[in-house]
Amino acid sequence: MDEEQPAILDGVPTLDQQVRDRIRMWVQSTGVKQTQLAERIGRNQPWVTRYLKGEFNADLDTLQKIAQAFGHTLAALVDQPRDPLDAKMLEEFHAAPLRLRLSVIEMLKVVRVTRASKIQAPPTQDE
Repeated sequence: MDEEQPAILDGVPTLDQQVRDRIRMWVQSTGVKQTQLAERIGRNQPWVTRYLKGEFNADLDTLQKIAQAFGHTLAALVDQPRDPLDAKMLEEFHAAPLRLRLSVIEMLKVVRVTRASKIQAPPTQDE
């Protein structure tokens, strides 16, 4: 089980809770069943259910297998951005299918190049 948090952190999820939430989100967004996830990580379905309920914590090797089962790294699973908006954006990004994530990255590159060219563009004679 998760250790108790200091009162000042009431309502702020622990890293273990955040990891479980992210795994649940990945399961929901991909349509992967708990039985399929269990097979992919070498566990059984009751283990996955009990882990996601918070009955116990998983070791790092198992967490890495879970992340890999969804096409992610362990770092993506445990990432904790400081800004809540960044956290939400990353959760949504990590839950998206790979093709969509790659499209978003390409789109952001275009936006960055476009913004940089506008900043560096010399003024026209009309300005």
